[in-house]
Amino acid sequence: MSQVETVNKAQAVRDYMKKNKRAKPAAVAEALAAQGIDVKAAYVRNVVSKTKKASKKARGKGPQERKTAQGKGQSWTFPKNTLEEAILIPRAIEEKNAGNPMTANGLARAVGFRQAQDWRFLDQLRSANLYGLVSGSGKTAIVQIVKLGQDIVAPSSPKDRQMALLAAFNKVEGFKAAAEFYGNKKIPEDEFFLNTLTREFKVPRERVDVFAEVFMSNLEYLRAFDVPQTTDSPKAVVADAAAASSKPESIIYGRRLAKKPRPREFLDTCFVMMPFGEWFDKYYQEIFVPAIKEAGFEPVRADELFSTGTVVEQIWEQIRKARVLLADLSDRNANVFYELGLAHAAIKPVVFVAPQVDDVPFDLRHLRVILYDIREPYWADQLRERITDYLRNAQKEPDKSIPHPFRTEVEEKPGTRS
Repeated sequence: MSQVETVNKAQAVRDYMKKNKRAKPAAVAEALAAQGIDVKAAYVRNVVSKTKKASKKARGKGPQERKTAQGKGQSWTFPKNTLEEAILIPRAIEEKNAGNPMTANGLARAVGFRQAQDWRFLDQLRSANLYGLVSGSGKTAIVQIVKLGQDIVAPSSPKDRQMALLAAFNKVEGFKAAAEFYGNKKIPEDEFFLNTLTREFKVPRERVDVFAEVFMSNLEYLRAFDVPQTTDSPKAVVADAAAASSKPESIIYGRRLAKKPRPREFLDTCFVMMPFGEWFDKYYQEIFVPAIKEAGFEPVRADELFSTGTVVEQIWEQIRKARVLLADLSDRNANVFYELGLAHAAIKPVVFVAPQVDDVPFDLRHLRVILYDIREPYWADQLRERITDYLRNAQKEPDKSIPHPFRTEVEEKPGTRS
């Protein structure tokens, strides 16, 4: 194995572990194998061990050495967090304190951290400031939503949110400049993109990976909301839909990738787990989608996903991000039950829909279940209304839509981050 191949594999392991911190070495090796990267569990353990040692060594350096290692002590000129992550700050203020200013300590707990001194919270708060969503930064600050943040978390119309999202992205001069530089061209492969960021935009070499990751994630987020002018922004390098559908996993899992996802309107998503097929697809478009939107959520289904990574990884990501989930248990579909298991593992509230009670496992019938009968007059209208009501209630009282073994974890969840 050449030195370049070794470095690339090690970086692939580090990148995967950064997004999946609790993944076991065997699971990491399996996931990378699906991407065509051949590594063993022992190799993964070795990379993780070396990374931890290097991190400890960096923490053990003196103040002057740390400044050099962190870019000569210069403050970060761009957010370490994505726009989607930064929005959680003004949202917490809006939802937990009716939009009134909050202390950093109270805000930290509202977002899900134990205390304001947590560096992850401070990074997230700093990012929200750099995007222009809030004012006030630091562990003793009084944090307040500004107009741009209000237009995102509580807009008067979808267009207001679109324009505010674009304005927040453009608040970061480096992101705006890079987007204008590439225009309508495809962003090149990693090495060339990173070199350009360093040469043209003076992004420090030790920070360029973070810049690139946040920048690309933001572009995908803006496109999801069909933000104006995104056709002139850089095109991310993603797998072709046809190529993705030819992968063995796609055949086994039975998922197809949409050519163009429906533009988002809402910040909160509702992931829909259901079988595919002519009638189910009609139910989704004509009953589920309008009902979910009426409840104030953005509907997302597996076949609408269009990004890099394996199908299962994308589904898991959407389940983790969703505020609530809707599961159609018709015919006890195996894929639906697999996704349902992931949802319960992620401690997410799920509303069930089924044409008959026998489709609902006995030990889940105590949760929110909507039964419908297509022989009844106006059954579709009634089903739409009930889905809307059940989803709203699931948001207000999530514990009633989560199985008993996980409910204690829901109670402990706020402020469990350390």
